[in-house]
Amino acid sequence: MVPRFYYLCGVLKDLESNISKNQLFNREHSLLLAISGGVDSVVLAYLLKEGNYNFTLAHCNFNLRGKDSEKDEKFCRQLAEELGVQIFVKAVDVKKYCKEHGVSVQMAARDLRYDWFKKLMKQENLDRLLTAHHANDIVETVILNLLRGTGIKGMKGIPEKNGKTVRPLLNITREEIEKFAKKQKIKFRTDKSNLENKYERNFLRNKVVPLLKKINPELEQTFFKNSLRFSNESAIISDYIEQRLNVLVSTKGDSIHANRTKLAAEAHLETLLHHWLSPLNFSETQQQNIISLLGKKSGETKVFLSGQQKLIIERDELIITPNTAKEFPEIRLKDLASLKKQSILSFSKEKKFYLPQKNELYLSETQLQFPLTIRQRKDGDKFKPFGMKGFKLISDFLKDEKISTVNKNKLRLLVNGNGDIIWVMGYRSDERYRVDPSAKTFIKLTLTE
Repeated sequence: MVPRFYYLCGVLKDLESNISKNQLFNREHSLLLAISGGVDSVVLAYLLKEGNYNFTLAHCNFNLRGKDSEKDEKFCRQLAEELGVQIFVKAVDVKKYCKEHGVSVQMAARDLRYDWFKKLMKQENLDRLLTAHHANDIVETVILNLLRGTGIKGMKGIPEKNGKTVRPLLNITREEIEKFAKKQKIKFRTDKSNLENKYERNFLRNKVVPLLKKINPELEQTFFKNSLRFSNESAIISDYIEQRLNVLVSTKGDSIHANRTKLAAEAHLETLLHHWLSPLNFSETQQQNIISLLGKKSGETKVFLSGQQKLIIERDELIITPNTAKEFPEIRLKDLASLKKQSILSFSKEKKFYLPQKNELYLSETQLQFPLTIRQRKDGDKFKPFGMKGFKLISDFLKDEKISTVNKNKLRLLVNGNGDIIWVMGYRSDERYRVDPSAKTFIKLTLTE
């Protein structure tokens, strides 16, 4: 168990014991402390100073509270001067970020400050980023995550160490920090917006948590202990999910493929899909619909969209691919020599005919009319598939050949100068461009992408 932080008996000793036991950082490390001016970060700054740690302050001015924001910045600058440490200050436009990215004020503030901290760490070659999150933050975070349905991942709360980011006060309550500040006569700034219940976290802090503490006065420590347990259990589940996905899933280019029958047979399918698809922003409703479709035999293609991802269920596959279809620019080839200037096709002159592979095409040079065009398919495109007498729409050909939706979107055509589709590249050539195997010379085209 991590030692508790008691403001009446060796605060610094207990903090250092926690830091050492959990290998959070040491006096050789250069530290960056995120300082808001609030009691939590200010107390941590004094403790770091008292412990002779090498640290720098970083204050992000969000310009959300008018003169109070200016006073917060001024206070932090004065604190740095008092402690004899360097401070970095950055003003950011939160409202502009909210408008551009469609996120809440709180999310925008978080994104902006952590992005700046990351750049600052690299720029100044710093070893650790310290934040003053405490036990009450765990309580609020876990409850919020429960309300949002995040599963066991949300139950583990806030990690004490995540990469270079360290939170050494997580087993300490807000009440203990405030009592310590009062006893030591430490000055700090109070953010009046924390008293407003319009934000979810503030509502929990001011209304819900006090009621829960009447049932369990040790609420913060209970949540802290449980968050450690849930964190370990979440790691076990994550390992299991990763092992199963390694068996079930394969990557082909920029798309992910899984056999729908094998997925449907998974003993813990709902949990597996939740851990796999939730980070890709597929909703609970979508996940349930996907589960219901996996075990059904249907030739119908079903598509689920989620931000930048597209999940497709068709025939015997489940496919996840980028939602934004990749646009292939049209390529015009004025002569054979111009084939050397692009990477899609390569060509060679052959004196002997061999049965071509799917990515190969043999042509007679006399059949070609320049410029040739390489392009994506269009509605109404048709050709005469090799071995057939009549014409067929490209769309019907792809359906009959059971070409997946993903591959349909990647498909390109080689078009002669007279408008004939010579080749559905990688799949079938046109019967009209059949060559005589006994001819003396051929043009061989090879699809290289």
